[in-house]
This record gives sequence, C-alpha cells and structure tokens, in this order.
Amino acid sequence: MSSVDHFVFGTKSETLEQLAAHLRVGRVLPVYYFCVAQWLEQPEHVLNEIERRFSEPAVVVRSSAQNEDTATHSMAGAFASVLDVPRDNRAALRAAIEQVIGSFATMPNRYHQVLIQPMLNHIQMSGVVMTHDLQQGAPYYIVNYDDESGKTDTITGGTGIQKTVMIYRNADHALIKSSRLRQLLRACQELEGICGHVPLDIEFAVGIAEEVYILQVRRITLSKTWHPVTEKRVAQYLRYIEQFVSQCEAPEAGLYGAVSMLGIMPDWNPAEIIGANPRPLAVSLYRHLITDSTWREARAYMGYHHPPSYPLMVLIADHPYIDVRRSFNSFLPARLAPALAEKLVSAWVDRLRNHSEWHDKVEFEIVPTCMTFSVIDDMTKRYPGLLSTDEMAEFTQSLSTLTLSLITGARKGSLEDGLAQVAACVERQHTRGALAAVSLRDIERRLLDAKEGTFAFAVLARHGFIAESLMRSAVQRGALSFERLACFKRSVTTVTAELARDFTQALADTGKRGAFLARFGHLRPGTYDINSLRYDERNDLFEGQPTEENTSPHDAFEASHAELFALENLLSELDWPLSANTLLSYAHRAIAAREYAKLVFTRDLSDALAMFTEWGAEQGLSRDDLSYLDIATVIDSLTSPLLDEADRVWLEHVYTAKRRYDNSKSLKLGHLMARAADLFVVPLQRSLPTFITDQHISAMPLLLTAQSATALDLDGKVVCIENADPGFDWIFTRSIAGLITQYGGANSHMAIRCAEFGIPAAIGCGEQVFSQLKHGRWVMMNCRESTLRVE
Repeated sequence: MSSVDHFVFGTKSETLEQLAAHLRVGRVLPVYYFCVAQWLEQPEHVLNEIERRFSEPAVVVRSSAQNEDTATHSMAGAFASVLDVPRDNRAALRAAIEQVIGSFATMPNRYHQVLIQPMLNHIQMSGVVMTHDLQQGAPYYIVNYDDESGKTDTITGGTGIQKTVMIYRNADHALIKSSRLRQLLRACQELEGICGHVPLDIEFAVGIAEEVYILQVRRITLSKTWHPVTEKRVAQYLRYIEQFVSQCEAPEAGLYGAVSMLGIMPDWNPAEIIGANPRPLAVSLYRHLITDSTWREARAYMGYHHPPSYPLMVLIADHPYIDVRRSFNSFLPARLAPALAEKLVSAWVDRLRNHSEWHDKVEFEIVPTCMTFSVIDDMTKRYPGLLSTDEMAEFTQSLSTLTLSLITGARKGSLEDGLAQVAACVERQHTRGALAAVSLRDIERRLLDAKEGTFAFAVLARHGFIAESLMRSAVQRGALSFERLACFKRSVTTVTAELARDFTQALADTGKRGAFLARFGHLRPGTYDINSLRYDERNDLFEGQPTEENTSPHDAFEASHAELFALENLLSELDWPLSANTLLSYAHRAIAAREYAKLVFTRDLSDALAMFTEWGAEQGLSRDDLSYLDIATVIDSLTSPLLDEADRVWLEHVYTAKRRYDNSKSLKLGHLMARAADLFVVPLQRSLPTFITDQHISAMPLLLTAQSATALDLDGKVVCIENADPGFDWIFTRSIAGLITQYGGANSHMAIRCAEFGIPAAIGCGEQVFSQLKHGRWVMMNCRESTLRVE
C-alpha cells in the first residue's frame, strides 16, 4: 500500500489496526479496542476479551476518541492513558478503563474508543517524530527522544531527559551515525508511503534489537498553513550554504590550522549577545563594533598574535557563527614558531570537534589563553604527545611572559591602560552637549565613540578572563577551595551592585530617580536590539515595590595564612615576582573593571540606537522597520546619495530584508558546524551549564524577555532569560531564588553577577533545557552536584 487513495485515517485505534497489516520495517503491537457504549453495556465481555487476546503480564489502556486525531485538528494529550496495568487484575483493569472514559467527560461521546495494547518494556529509545517542522513546514524530520529512562511516555508527557535531532528529509542516510536513528527513519518513510506522503506526527519506541514500534500516527493539522514553496526554498539554500561551509573548512592564507569549524558561542558569543537568529541591524552593529576588527586588534595590542584582516563572524542565512580557526589564531602568543602555532591551532580545533559540549567554554576546556597554575598539567592531559619538551617550554614561557607583563602593567594593554581608555570614554561622554537635531553624521560619530569604548572593553574583558583562569587554577591546585573562591567573588563590588542599590533607593524615593536614570538610563535588556526599550524609555521601570537592600554578599575577603602560603608557592613555580596579595588584588580589580567598561561602552551604543530611532521617525520608519536595516548601508548613504525618496528607498530595503529573514527561519542549523555534512543532520547540543554557588534550590520558573515589565513579581522565583545581557541587571534588585540562561559562558556577565550576589544559577543551559523551562512548573537546581531538573 503506497497511496493516500488506499489509506483512510480513523481514530488512533483504527489507524494502528490498518497500519499493522502493511508495515514491514515498523511494527504495531496487537490492538484491541471498544467504544464507551460497549463498556457501559457489556463490561464483563470486554474484560474477558482482554484476558483472551493478551498473554503479556501487563497492558496499556489508552484513549482513542473520535475527535482526537482528525484532518483538521488534533487533541493530542487531551485524554488519559494508563500504563502497566496487570492483565489478570480485573479491578485494576476496570479502574484504568474508567479513568480513560472519565477523561472524555468534557467532550462525551458513546462512540469514543478505549484502546488496549500490550505494555512495551525493554526499550532503548522512545519519542516523537514530526516528518516536517511544525511552524514553517520545513523539510526536516524532527526527532524528540529519550534514550535514558526506558519509558515510552516521557516525551509526550513532557518529563524525563529529552534530546532532539533534526534530519534534512533528503539527507543521505550514510550521514546519520546512529544505526537506531537510521532504522527509525526507514520506518517513518515507510509510514509516509503508506499514508500518501502527508505530513505525520509519529509516536515510536525502539527495542533492544533496534526494532521500531509505532505507537501512534496522526496527520499534522498545521500543514494547511505552510507556504507551498518552503521545501524547494530550503533545498536551494542548503545547496549554496554547503558550498560556503566547505570553503570555510579549507585552509586560509595567513592562518594556522588545517581546518576550521563554525560555532555560535566559542568567542564573543553572538548567540548570547545578539541572539541565534538576530535581525540585520543588530548583526551589522555587532560586526561594526566587534567582529570585523576590534576582536583581533585588541588582542594584538595586548601581545597576542595578530591574524590577517578576516572578520571573526560569518552570517549564514541570518544566523551568526564564529569562525573557530580565526578565533584560535588570535589566542596564540605573538611570535611563536610557525610549526608550533600550526600544531596548537589544529589540536585545539580537533578537540572542540570531539567535545562539542564545550563550545561555550573554550577558554577553560580547549585553549589556554593565559598562563595559569595548571596550564602544563592541562596541556599534558588534553593533548598527550602533541608537543615536544622544547615546544612545551616555548609555548608556556611565551604565555607566562605575556600574562605577567599584562598583570604587572609592563606593556600596552595592561589593566591600568584599559581603565585609562575607559576614563577617556567617560570624559568624552560627560563633555559632549545635547543635539538640537539628529543627523546620520551624528549617528556615525556616536558609533565611532562606541567602537573606541568597545576596544577598551575588549582589553578589560581579556583581563577578566585572565583573572578567572588564574583563580580557577588556584582551586585546581588546592591553594583555595571552591567555597573560598565563591567567597572571594562575593567580595567583589561591581557596578551592578551599585545599580541594585540605587534602583532600590529610586523605587522608594522619587527624588532619586533622576540621578539613577542619568547613570543607568541607557541600559536596555537587548543591548543591540532597537526594539528593546532603554530604562529611561520605560514607563513601568519604577512600578515595582522596593525591597530590602542586599549588602550582605559583599563582605571583605581576607586570605588565610595557609592560603597565602599556598598561592606564594604557586607563584614561585611560575617564577613570577608577585606576592599572593598582589595577585588577589589584580583579580579583584579585573573582575570589577570588566563590568564597569561594559556599562561605559554600552552608553554610546544605546545613545546611537536612540538617535537612530529619532532619525527613523523622520523618515517614516518604525523601530521594527529599522531593525531590518544594515547600519553600514545606512551610513554609506552619506557618501553615496539616494536616487529616490528616502522613505521609499529604506522601506524597500526593509521589505527585502524582512522577506529574507522570514525565509531563513525555515532552515534548521546547529550550534556547531565542523563540516558541511553537519547541515543535514543537526543535533541540538546538550550544553553543560556553568553552575554558580554550591546551593540547592527548588522554585517556580519565570521567563523574562526584553519586553517584560519590571513590575513583575520575581520574589522567590527562578528567573529564566535567553541571554546574559546587562540590561537585565534590574532583576538583582528583587529577591530572586535563582537564575537560568539559555546562552552564556563561564565568565559571562550574569555568571559574574550571580557569583557576586551569591545567587544560585545555571548559565548556558542550552536550547533543549530552556525550551522545557518555558512550559515547566517547577525547577530543581543543585549547583554543587551540577544538576538541573524541570517538572
């Protein structure tokens, strides 16, 4: 049977019964079903039939309502199912059947059915396959599965461990490494052929011998809303993107490393800062300020290798990716022997290819970007046999010389140098006057100011990484305990603590609101998002209730004699002429400086966005319209005049960009692409969060977006945000129970903030866990044991 003309969907029971006779790859367990009327009239007969038909010790009792799965709508999950019911226990069977029939109460019908099948045990995987993406109808098999619990209902019930892989429908099966996934796809394609190639929603289980059991098949009712050319468009896009990714893999002139890969988080974390699918304005600003040149120029200024003038970030169908090879080249100390540099970059890329879970922890698990107390041990364990004794000495000595010079201020790019650059930015901000009217030239100048501030921030952010790496390695070598390091971090008072204090005071005293807005009013939850309102543009900013100021976390840290002695010994090993107290002072200042620099440079960026909003209004463009413009294209109009009415030109740009952006949503791209084949089989990476503190909490989750009102009651809740943006710092004025972010690294803004305030957090939990949080009712987070559960 291979045509829809021969197959008619019925209820869940009727569909399975029909399929059972035609499947060769998949299997349907024995089926017995009866309607409500039969049960009401002949319950003993039904129970007798169950005993006669099934020999298995347990059965599953499932709903099979007349309106549960139709061509126009689905009521999946609306009715009850009861698992593992003893076949020979009539009381238990009767109770289970009554429970299922009782779930029909809101939509009663004597012809609703109850389905009985054997209870399936000893499975290695279960889940749901959508034969197309639900939202756009994109041509991907979306497989959500659980291969850990051994149960059949964890995915449909929203519990347990959930994993996802997206497989392009025309992908060569040889690209699928898992034999059980290949078998599952064969079963799905068999079903599609039988059912007339309509989009399907398939519940399945895979047995120990990789036999595929079909538990339910229904049509995807949303298919009528999909654009008819989506499949053809995706095929065309993938053809060109495959060529582009293949080019990215190939050797590049002037760069060390034979191959590369692309990722959304390995360096400057675009997914965290601008999002995984940002609009053109945010992308163009991020490029202009950071990823076109500032990323490498700031590192070269500090003494790192200066790679050729390649951009750090590439854009694939409006999805930003970092070129990992380019990034890793910029982490080499300057003037390493070329053969040594080639070995290192190639090994680093290879390690990330084999450990994708570390894509947002590159500097702590892949690349040693500064000298620490554990670099030699880490290199030896991670890259055994890679370097000769002389090569290891050259690399570590270069790192040591570079790191020491930055800490002691013996070269450009020191902490003091970076702070001086920030001070110059602050002076410039304070002395410039207000503009009577906004022009594109004014916006261009403000963005140049922002770029200078970004350079200073890049220098100080590197110091923040150096400080974090050194302190972590002190724990690794036993000079400090994990608890004492947490105590040290809580002693660091950053600008966020000042924001929390001033905001709390402004809530209680209206007279202090002007001063608060003068200092912090430029912050917005989406730093690069013009649709995200600044604090001083929000009418609801001060609608919340004041809370008691939280000053207790910022207790002074005083190292014990034993800790100082241990740190002195470690410093002696490196032959650094530093005292332990000097090191601790440096780390303290570096962490605070990074956050202060971010506050300063984002003022110029936020002001530029505000000016752009005003300019756009004069052109008849809304904020949303402006979000689809490329800032470089707009600024170029200063030297290349428009040849039509301005509003017509810019709205045409908006229309074209919006259409391209909407079309890009049909592509399913992974967090990492090590090779072109990764375009066709896309596992959603199971990120390993960075856990902050050693606390264990249970609380209700609350999702916040850039548009969320500040008056929301956050007390006692686990706040969940996509990215670790400083514009969300107002949450620290509330008594939150904890924080979870989808994106963010070990040294991200929110990781530092939570360590400072002693707030339990899971930073960078990844897309799969975060999607569960959106529908979760309760969160259990054990930071000491690094576990996160959602119910």
